[in-house]
Parts: sequence; C-alpha cells; structure tokens
Amino acid sequence: MIRGHGGEVYHLAREMGLPPGKILDFSSNVSPLPPPEGLYELLSRHLSEIERLPEADSFTLRRALARRFGLPEEAFFPSSGTTEWIFALPEALKPQRVLILGPTYADYEDAAGRAGIKAHYVFARKEDNFRPPLEELEDLISSGDLVFLCNPNNPTGAFLKREALYGLITRHPGAVFVVDESYLPFVAEDTESLLSARPYPENLVVLFSFSKIYRVPGLRLGLAAAEGPLSEVLRSRELPWAVNRLAQVAGEFLVEQKEHEARVRAFLNEERPQVRRRLSALGLSVFPSKTNFLLAELPEGISGKDLRDRLLTEARLLIRACGNFRGLSDRFVRIALRSPEENERLLQALEQALKDPS
Repeated sequence: MIRGHGGEVYHLAREMGLPPGKILDFSSNVSPLPPPEGLYELLSRHLSEIERLPEADSFTLRRALARRFGLPEEAFFPSSGTTEWIFALPEALKPQRVLILGPTYADYEDAAGRAGIKAHYVFARKEDNFRPPLEELEDLISSGDLVFLCNPNNPTGAFLKREALYGLITRHPGAVFVVDESYLPFVAEDTESLLSARPYPENLVVLFSFSKIYRVPGLRLGLAAAEGPLSEVLRSRELPWAVNRLAQVAGEFLVEQKEHEARVRAFLNEERPQVRRRLSALGLSVFPSKTNFLLAELPEGISGKDLRDRLLTEARLLIRACGNFRGLSDRFVRIALRSPEENERLLQALEQALKDPS
C-alpha cells in the first residue's frame, strides 16, 4: 500500500494546488513537539559530508545504540526507516504463516503478501476498548510462524507491558516475533522496551523508529535489532550504505536525547486527556490511548473519509480516515496530537463540521 497511509501532505497539496506547509497535518503520528534542540544546527554543520559516502555499516550509530540499550553493536541493523525490515523479513524467513494482531499497521500484511504468504489476523474488539487479545493469539501460534505485533499499537493506542510480551515470546521459541516499538518512547522509558529485556530472546526482532518520537520522518531512519541466528538472517539482507550520512549524524545525536523524550511524554500526559474529553463532548467515541494519537468512532451516518475531505477542503486540516484498516469501519478516524493551539483549531473545525455534517 504505497498510498493510504497518514502524512500524505505532498500528494494532497499537489492535488489542491497548495504549498505543503498550508496543510496542518494531524494524520501523521509524529511528536507534537519540534525535534530536539540543536538538531538543525548539527545537520547544518555536517552538510558538506554529503560529498562523501556514508559509513557503509553505520558503525558509529550502532555503537551509540549499543551504549543506550546494552546489546552488542552487532545486534543493531540501521536502515532507511523500519519499512525496509518489515518487507524484508517475510521474504527472508519464509515462514509457514504470518500472524498479525489487529487492527494495526497495514504494511505487515502487505509485506506478507509480497512474499506470497497469506496473513492471518487476530482482532481486538471495539467492545473491549481494543484491548489486545493475547490469549487468542497465543492459542494460534505454532512453530514456524512469523508474528507481527505493534506495541503501542497503531491505530488503537493500546499498550502491552513488557512482561506480557516477553512471556509470550519465550513460551514459543519455534515462532519468530517482530515487535514494532516505533511508538514506545511516547509511553515509557527504555525499561519497558524489549531491547532492554534479558536474556534477549533469540526468536525476537525489535523495530525502532527515529521518525516518530523525534519528529524527523523525512530523514528516513529506523532499525531492526536481533541476536543469535536471527541476526545472521538480518545481516544477509543488510544493504551497504543503507542510511544516508545526514541521517547517520542525526541518529548518533538523537539516540542520546532521553530528556527530550521525557518532555514529550510529560506534554502528552497533560494534553491527551483534555483533547479526549473535548472530542467526547462533540459526540465521538474516543478509545483509551497511551500514546500520541487518539482513535475515535464518529456518530452514525458520518463517514471518516467524508469528514477528512471536508476538514481538508474547508480548514486545510488533515486527519486520518481509518476505513482501510482491517477490523475498522469507515466511521473511525485517528487524530495525532499537536500543540495546544493547533489542537484547539482542529477541535473548533470539528465542532463546526459535526454541527452541519451535510
């Protein structure tokens, strides 16, 4: 699914004949706060390094990741975003089945399909506030399966404690688990990350994204981490110069920005409940979320796509219509939090649109 994600501002702006900066994007799940202070200056100082090849294996970035998470340098595989590994793993592992805990990010199923493998879903239910049904998933897991889990989950915002996932993974050593932790820094410190679990399971691949928490999706920087035989599988699919030089420099700086991550969490813990209450007062059913976005169901008779198009056309505001997530109807929308002033602008536009939905 090349199109159909959030954050398609360039494409939509081109269709509308607008500069991309004229659209306020609530559809892309990036941090509500700007990138860490000093990042732009750092990139400016290193701009001339685009005249040389980057480190072929991102060694300096691997070393910084090893310092932070305590795994060997060889366990980290930086890439141009986590998407590279999502699509590489089903083809590399050739599992008997791919199991997905949904509703969730569509690329997991797309990656399975590209490898010629049918995806099997276990769905969280609206009536359970989309609590992940780990018990149902566990009943299905067999040796040889590849299991995709997003934690915290996109688009529901549900979060599973590390102990629950660690127990599931270690009870099924014959299956491979890919746990996408792209949104985990919005929720907790590294102690909740499987990257800090010991002993690190040899049937586990963790995905980590720089795009979300640091608000740098345009840099295209992510990684996969694994130990034991799985690390050899990743190494066999690793490309030289997979990360551009400016992204390498940024990554080495960003991985040290724990205080910035804490500021983002503190902001969200204050802003998220307020926005959720306001959305509920407008008649939306808003589901519990631990992260930087909220999933909501619209009142009967209102389509998420229609609402998205109206907000875009009338107010230049972009939200995520969720009708193309398996397990969700076209009445669901996802809203990523931004600054208080920007959130207020969206809430007022929503109030106006819902008063007159025609």
